[in-house]
Amino acid sequence: MQLELVWPEGRVVPVPLTDKYHLHTHLYGFLVTRYYYPRDISPNMAPVTGGSLRQIAYDLKAFLEALAHNGIEYTEADFSDHIEKIIEAQLGTANPTTYNSRITRIRDFYTYLQKQGIRVRARFPARTVQRRSLNLDDNFLSHTAYGHSTTYEKDDSHKRTTLKEDYKDQVISIDHYGKLYRALKEIDPVYAVLAQVMMQTFLRVADVCEMPLHANRHNRYLPLWPEFERKDRNSMRYKLLTKRSKLIEIDVYGDTLRAIYEDYIQPHYRDRKELFDSSYMKRANATLEFGNIRDKSRRTCPEDILWLTRTGAPVKPYMIEDAFRGTGLEVHPHMLRHTGATHTLWNYCQIHNIEPDVRLATVFQEVLQGQLGHADLETTRMYIRTIMKLKGRESMPFILPGNKARIDERLAKKIKQDISEVITRFFVCRAEQIKVDQTSRYPGVADD
Repeated sequence: MQLELVWPEGRVVPVPLTDKYHLHTHLYGFLVTRYYYPRDISPNMAPVTGGSLRQIAYDLKAFLEALAHNGIEYTEADFSDHIEKIIEAQLGTANPTTYNSRITRIRDFYTYLQKQGIRVRARFPARTVQRRSLNLDDNFLSHTAYGHSTTYEKDDSHKRTTLKEDYKDQVISIDHYGKLYRALKEIDPVYAVLAQVMMQTFLRVADVCEMPLHANRHNRYLPLWPEFERKDRNSMRYKLLTKRSKLIEIDVYGDTLRAIYEDYIQPHYRDRKELFDSSYMKRANATLEFGNIRDKSRRTCPEDILWLTRTGAPVKPYMIEDAFRGTGLEVHPHMLRHTGATHTLWNYCQIHNIEPDVRLATVFQEVLQGQLGHADLETTRMYIRTIMKLKGRESMPFILPGNKARIDERLAKKIKQDISEVITRFFVCRAEQIKVDQTSRYPGVADD
């Protein structure tokens, strides 16, 4: 049995079809209920975004196809003999978090079937309610709290996971990034430039695909590097709708704009745009849409298209992921977000002669929060712990994230100023912006 997921125009929930024509009623019923009425499946089930529903649909598609391939009807599948073995075969050496997510989605599907009165053979391990102590150090209103613990469900079908305290396994060295950049450049220069943009802006892969050439619904006009340089500015503000439809505004600095222009737009963009207009947009399957779903429709590349491949096709997240895999360097695009943020925080500590310490998280929060879009102080602590564990290693050099001096000798010759001066200006600008923000927030409050 082969399942095909079809998204009707303007709909979040996909329609699963078998043999291209027959509706898989149980899977479709589950996906509709999971998105619109999650508490009909379980009283404590949280709603999901359109992007998460898409992943749920693909996970269940792979699972049901594997059962059918082995001649097993999903209503007759046994947990230990079939379900557990198929998940382990599909995920291989994936981390426990991925395994637990997959098995939870399959358990929810079977729970839905049982609620619909459908007899199933699968009996999943128990879920038990347990209590966990809370750390109230970050809760400034903790004196009003009546309890210091919370209840949660423990799923005995899950594998044990350790609490994630840092991003050290998601941070690469500048040397490794240099190898990645060169390998991506061999595949297509657009992927190398995209890697540098993600490294220096901390944008997620889907967010960077939505970056326009000049303008989109959130940005009236964005200058190219020559115009930006003439205005003698340090950075520009860029607005974007990021994860969970959250509107944020980040800084894009001169080095990033120069790389986009000199390494991609100037040598490649015109030819690729002609191919986009004359060839790609005339295809029957031409679309600017991609992957995740937002506001009941899929995300899209901007009409004022910026990122294009050699063939004139718009760059989409799966293409970037394929290019990264093609390098053979075992680097995922999202790792550049953590790498860039970690290197930036380390540079900040070096410039201001600060010893990284989790107790200083509130100080560092202003540096990272706006750029990353994170409001949780624990996220900042995780970056600090990452620095503390990697400090002194080759992976933490005192260098601007993504600087071409270690990557491209041609551009290195153009760098006339010492890199430390560049970094200092970077953070002086940042500090002045923070000061302005604080003054506007608390007018009349004098500096200490």
